[in-house]
Amino acid sequence: MNRHIAVTLLIAAIAVSHACAEDAGGVSAPSRSSRLIRLFDALDLDRIGLAGVRDAVVREDGPAATRALMDYYRHAVNPAFPSAAEKPQRDEATIARADAVLNDTFTFYDQTAKVPRRPDGGLQWDYTGPANDNEWAWALNRHFHLNWLLDAYLMTGDAKYAAAWDAHVNDWIVHNPYAEPNQNPLVWRGLETFFRVRAWARGFYALQDEPALTADTRILMLSSIPDHARYLREFHKSKGNWVAMEMNGLATAGVAWPEFRDAAAWIDYSVERLTAELSAQVYPDGAQMELTASYHRVTLGNFQAAVDLLQPTGRELPRAFRETIERMWDYLAYTLQPNGFSPLNNDSDLDQNGPRLLAQAETFNRPDWAYIASNESNGAAPDGLPSRAFPWAGQLVMRSGWNRDAQWAFFDAGPMGIGHYHADKLHLSVSAYGRDILVDAGRYTYVGGDWRKYFTGSASHNVILIDGLGQKNHPLKAEVPIGGQFVTVPEYDLGYGKFDSGFAEVEGAATHERLVYYLRGGYWIVVDRITTDRPRRITALWHFHPDCTVAVDGQTVASTDADAGNVRIVPSNGEPWDVSLVSGQETPAIQGWWSREYNHRTPSPAVVCERGISESVTFAWLILPAKGVPPKGALTISLDGNRVSCDVEVSSSSYSALLELGESPALIHSRMPG
Repeated sequence: MNRHIAVTLLIAAIAVSHACAEDAGGVSAPSRSSRLIRLFDALDLDRIGLAGVRDAVVREDGPAATRALMDYYRHAVNPAFPSAAEKPQRDEATIARADAVLNDTFTFYDQTAKVPRRPDGGLQWDYTGPANDNEWAWALNRHFHLNWLLDAYLMTGDAKYAAAWDAHVNDWIVHNPYAEPNQNPLVWRGLETFFRVRAWARGFYALQDEPALTADTRILMLSSIPDHARYLREFHKSKGNWVAMEMNGLATAGVAWPEFRDAAAWIDYSVERLTAELSAQVYPDGAQMELTASYHRVTLGNFQAAVDLLQPTGRELPRAFRETIERMWDYLAYTLQPNGFSPLNNDSDLDQNGPRLLAQAETFNRPDWAYIASNESNGAAPDGLPSRAFPWAGQLVMRSGWNRDAQWAFFDAGPMGIGHYHADKLHLSVSAYGRDILVDAGRYTYVGGDWRKYFTGSASHNVILIDGLGQKNHPLKAEVPIGGQFVTVPEYDLGYGKFDSGFAEVEGAATHERLVYYLRGGYWIVVDRITTDRPRRITALWHFHPDCTVAVDGQTVASTDADAGNVRIVPSNGEPWDVSLVSGQETPAIQGWWSREYNHRTPSPAVVCERGISESVTFAWLILPAKGVPPKGALTISLDGNRVSCDVEVSSSSYSALLELGESPALIHSRMPG
């Protein structure tokens, strides 16, 4: 567009601003005029279907150009965004959330607050919520609530939800002009930009025939899309899960609004970066390198969303793209707990991923995924053993089978992860008979302070503390796989790991080695070795899920809920542990808490076993799972170098195993129960 037309449109657009159906919220006509100039300058007016817009621009008729553009979108067909949106099944919870938004009340991360209004009547978009947490403001500016309003509208047909959708988008755009990084950090960041584009695209097309979505807001949205694309293109992160989301947002802008001159370039760049990021972020065993179940799912979801977004457009992605995504789904499938949740590790929430996996089983022609996600009800049984080792992630998943009552355990002997990591190497989680029992405490918060230190530190995990102190950081990324430390055969699983990166502020040298032996369908034996150059006070921690009723009986502890999954933990050789049960403690140190999701915490039973040692020592634990109260048992060990002889007595049954402790763990011989 030449300067003459642009200047003329600037004048004509002043009239347009007065002709819009809705008031502009106090924004001056020249401001709106400049938006229109940028919009028409960014469009590809030679595109088929935009001839009417081009002709009006050539005639220097701004109002006619605007009307022609609106008419174009009312009749445009975008295969990725059908205007006849599918009506969701009525859901009272969604409608209730939308009704709360009508009253300026929002719930993010388990915290509810009424967002203040500015003096001019608009929402205070930088409001940080009841806990003064930036995450709350970021959630508000991701426009999650627009999806609640849109769903409520589609469920009920009530235009009040569409009108609120319109008002919020209009107010946000008018009062939050484009800002580069750190200029308006609670509103303009890569993640918020991505989420807004996705929410806007969905509503823009779903509300095409709804008068409550005004021409004014439609034009404002279109004028803001190049700003969003510019931010995502120029200021995206260089690595990590953010890149997948930011590039998904850039691709969404290009696919949803191909009328922009740069739309194809946005898509090309996003595909190029997404393809590179798949290689950079995903290990050969399918694990996303942050090694955090929630961020694995988020990153996978964004890679998958790019495939789903581009497929209706006929855009082909590299074959390796799909193959890597399949490996990521495969990792999610074979780490999935019997109850359908993914492991609660590092900065994760407790994510129910069974339905997501079931939905992808048909897409990828993977009946084994359907079998896993449905607890044997659909699909076909996976080949091989139910346990899986992930040598690059350094994780071993042990299980007895695929039914909902199966025994399952997650052992982490790998790197910390390239982001969102916790100091929890050698942690062990256990579930059985339909519920989680021994757990990771979760993430709770990103706000710095004692709570953050607790949830990311060793004290909230099933590991060993040295002199009351937790692990220092260890390597973030695997350079080679550690497959030799994991063994899976029909009768048993073995996993070994060593933490030798030091403990925070501990004088001298101390290391922790752990060998986990699982007799399939039976029980776990956990062998711990502490190597030290001086006397120490050691603390072994076992965290139970908050639903568990836990009892201490001398040196033994057990969860005791009737008709539910439980475990009994028995120390070897009647070791002289000082055993205490802590729940919901805040002083003198935080202990005994569990977090289901961000901003949620609840007291949970933590078993704290302490003792003094004068030199290096090896000890072990028997973990007995059962439905109902677990039977009593005993574990006796004897040592010969790296070989640990274990004798187990459970009820009237006995079992023995000779285990080799080290980086090539082995079961030397065993005698089955009898």
